[in-house]
Amino acid sequence: MRQAQQLGRYQLLDRIAFGGMAEIFRAKTFDAEGKVHLVAVKRVLDHLVEDDEFVQMIVDEAKVSALLHHPNIARLYEFAHAGREYFLAIEYVDGKDLRAVMERLRALGRLLPCEHAAWVALSIAEALHAAHTQRDGRGEPLRLVHRDVSPSNLLCSYRGEVKLCDFGIAKATLTRIQTRTGVIKGKVRYMSPEQAMGRKLDHRSDLFSLGTVLYEALTLTPPFQAPSEVDLIFAVREARKPPIATLRSDVPPELAAIIDRAMAPARSARYQSGAELAADLRAFLDAFSPGYQQGQLGQLMRQLFHTDMELEQRQLDEYVLHPGDETLVGENLIADVLDADAPYRRFLPTVRSGNTVVVRVPPPQPGRPQRA
Repeated sequence: MRQAQQLGRYQLLDRIAFGGMAEIFRAKTFDAEGKVHLVAVKRVLDHLVEDDEFVQMIVDEAKVSALLHHPNIARLYEFAHAGREYFLAIEYVDGKDLRAVMERLRALGRLLPCEHAAWVALSIAEALHAAHTQRDGRGEPLRLVHRDVSPSNLLCSYRGEVKLCDFGIAKATLTRIQTRTGVIKGKVRYMSPEQAMGRKLDHRSDLFSLGTVLYEALTLTPPFQAPSEVDLIFAVREARKPPIATLRSDVPPELAAIIDRAMAPARSARYQSGAELAADLRAFLDAFSPGYQQGQLGQLMRQLFHTDMELEQRQLDEYVLHPGDETLVGENLIADVLDADAPYRRFLPTVRSGNTVVVRVPPPQPGRPQRA
């Protein structure tokens, strides 16, 4: 058996991602009836806790994410601190990111069927439209630009759901940390030309990035390649990509045309909204694969990752859980994040002492299943 690490009201299980700024854990928490809920906990690395600018960036991410309510956007449940630890509790998507999907397909010598690639892109186009048109609490446009639409931020569940995540470097009118002109943030390979030039961005930059992701999902080859990061920046700025037909001959011309328009070097020649891009992808999918449903992607995901699913469940079952313990829960830093979808919404009873809440998690009721 493994011992889970406690962080606030969450029991951290296995680490599922690690970067230079934060690490992400699969975590468990309990509701008032003792039922287990899985969440993803994004914990800020220790050495960055004293960096005021970075902490503000995490605050900005939480503020932006708290406003976004869409089935294709991973939900933020809470941004809190417990002691010196800052962390985000996010909807856990039981599956893999698109980068892992492409890596598995490469290893197997297979290509992603066109209908699945179109479904992923359609789902993200709808998510982007929701984010781009989001308004703040006063009804003012948020003017959000994600700036990091890339395979690692597109999550595909084993049921076929597709969700956009990680608004960590998103720019919106309510963010306090503003990017200076000429400063490049994001993954170069998936940037728009204007992003690679360090210019001011609007929502059409994200649509270019989505076109880049769709191109790679179909061909398993990035449209822009270069021997060095500097050369890659220039390649992205020029936006010259090999015609998709030269890499994969069975991509229908209609889908290739959608990619070409999304990746037009001039913003005025691209799709002007995520809704417009989604409409064309929907029309293509209806004609190419009538009656397509998300479960079809889920079936492919389960085929590709059936051994991973079994291993992940075994690992989950190995952790020792402690319902009934008292848990110190740090102050929630963004009060309006709490909503009916939060898995800990029904925690009772609670006692507040200063900025700390003590929550007694009730033991599971007899006969109630403990597996998530």
